[in-house]
Amino acid sequence: MSALRHAMSHAVLGWVKPELDETLRKARAEIEAHVEAAADGGHMRACAAYLHQVQGTLRMVELYAPAMVAEELELLAQALQDGRVGNAEDAATLMRGTMLLPDYLERLQNGHRDIPIVLLPLLNEIRAARGASGLNESMLFPPGTGEVAAPSEAEIDHARSSLSGRNRELL
Repeated sequence: MSALRHAMSHAVLGWVKPELDETLRKARAEIEAHVEAAADGGHMRACAAYLHQVQGTLRMVELYAPAMVAEELELLAQALQDGRVGNAEDAATLMRGTMLLPDYLERLQNGHRDIPIVLLPLLNEIRAARGASGLNESMLFPPGTGEVAAPSEAEIDHARSSLSGRNRELL
């Protein structure tokens, strides 16, 4: 991604991030309601709808790896809604994803580089919860982008630390 495109993505993310945070907060509330009343499929239906909105927004601002996380979360919510999966661990995985995604976005909003590789363990955890096979690293890059310059180990460590679940908005 060119420097200008990178700067534009961060600027646009700054505009939509408050709405993304609010939408993810609503998704978490629906997950909590589902855990308390699992027989009511409406909570997971609403959660999936919120996650679909997040996914669309992230694709619109060309943040493809975070959009993949939102898509996988939506698919897990649909699997919970349909009863294809349904234990407490699956709901916990869904909750964890909705808590970690804002952290990653906050990191990007603060001007740090998008390092999709750090999202791979989360993506594969979500996929495993619904019985899907894991993804490999090449799936994190949109077609035609090729692999951008490899991040340094320090950048990767910093990006991993951003997925600590300690989002400023959540606190």
